[in-house]
Amino acid sequence: MIFINDFRTLHNVTTPLLCDTFNAAFSDYIVPLHLTPSIMEQKMQGENLQRNYSIGAFAGEELGGFILHAVDNLVHPTILYNGGTGVIPTYRGQHLVQKMYSQFIPVYQEQGIRKIILEVISTNLPAIKAYTNSGFDKTRVIHSFKGEVDMRKPAADISIKENKTPDWNLLSTFMDMTPSWSNTMSSIQREGAFTITWEAIADGETAGYISVHRDTRRIRNIAVNPGFRRQGIGTALLQHAAEVLEGPMTIINIDEHFPEIGTFLNQAGLAHYLSQYEMALSL
Repeated sequence: MIFINDFRTLHNVTTPLLCDTFNAAFSDYIVPLHLTPSIMEQKMQGENLQRNYSIGAFAGEELGGFILHAVDNLVHPTILYNGGTGVIPTYRGQHLVQKMYSQFIPVYQEQGIRKIILEVISTNLPAIKAYTNSGFDKTRVIHSFKGEVDMRKPAADISIKENKTPDWNLLSTFMDMTPSWSNTMSSIQREGAFTITWEAIADGETAGYISVHRDTRRIRNIAVNPGFRRQGIGTALLQHAAEVLEGPMTIINIDEHFPEIGTFLNQAGLAHYLSQYEMALSL
């Protein structure tokens, strides 16, 4: 076995190489993952992943492991989001995640970073152990759902239209739950070229909205104006998106403290398929 002790940023790693390493690292993952370079670029743009804040574990010029980090602010970031950690099978068993963080946490502290957050599947015990040993603590449990949307009679007296320039300040007031990183308004706006947002209009007002990543059919966000709830608005939006995009849909990271959202998704045909822990490390 070749032991890795060379840890540096990914500033000069190409997207194809990063994509190949990502796919190799996740080839035996709990949830199958396979990205194309195009989808990898979309992920990096949407989540605001930055190579200069991401870490690579190198064996010579071979990338054996990585931690992809996003920043909350391009000028003076204070929060990093771990958008993906992976080690290819050849180099596992070397505690590379702990080693990468051990080397770079002092660097991040000097750069003004105050917190790192991430999500990890609740049954991925080796990863949870690695993060815990690096100083991360669990902050909340979040659930994911997928399935074919049940097509029923839509709500009456509403119209649904695509809006390429939504009033995000208004739409943000519809949410009760604090979204995870990839589902925030900022992330949705960054990946705007790949995401469709539909709004439901009732009585001349915006009654709700849904934003969906076009290629993956992953729902980034769905919310209903508090004044229009329990009128079938959410169901109508979900059905409209499913009809246009044609295929099964997913939604991730629903906070366990909002079980009514899970009930709504179940009734719409989306079943729970995994849970994750959101974890955080304060620097």
